[in-house]
Amino acid sequence: MKIEEKCYRVSINKNLCKDCFICVKVCPKKVFDIKDGDIVYVKDENMCIGCKICENLCPDFAIEVMKK
Repeated sequence: MKIEEKCYRVSINKNLCKDCFICVKVCPKKVFDIKDGDIVYVKDENMCIGCKICENLCPDFAIEVMKK
């Protein structure tokens, strides 16, 4: 069995992010989550499929999805 290497890197620029949770709501693979009730973070980058829905819908341009 071959172990797949993660193909995408997901980053949140916390200087731009206003924690609106849009990315948490739209991600089909649940890459993002909320900690301490109000802070968005990348929970599981390995689940990212590179659809860039989060990047395209982020109103503050705070998310970047990059192919490795």
